[in-house]
Amino acid sequence: MFVATISFSYQIDLSAIRWHTVRMNRPVTAEARMRARNQLTLPDPVVQAAGIAEGDRFVVEIDANEPDIVRLHRIRSSYAGALADLYGDAAAYVESERASWD
Repeated sequence: MFVATISFSYQIDLSAIRWHTVRMNRPVTAEARMRARNQLTLPDPVVQAAGIAEGDRFVVEIDANEPDIVRLHRIRSSYAGALADLYGDAAAYVESERASWD
């Protein structure tokens, strides 16, 4: 029998707060058990703290130097607006770019 302990601890990057609905002020630790056919059920405290919903997809990462640590990276269904402030005022940026074409 394989028993894994999953620990989620987040440090919030204030520049990214508006893109994430999850705001944790303490680590959440819960035990999960590997089931038949490699199925892992995440405990309710982890699901609630991370804002995970049915159908969410993840990339699973295992570092060769730390094989006992498994990281889940959520695959966002949409990254719309993620780079909204990259160029500051978008209209002004586009106008300045167009002016440089002359």
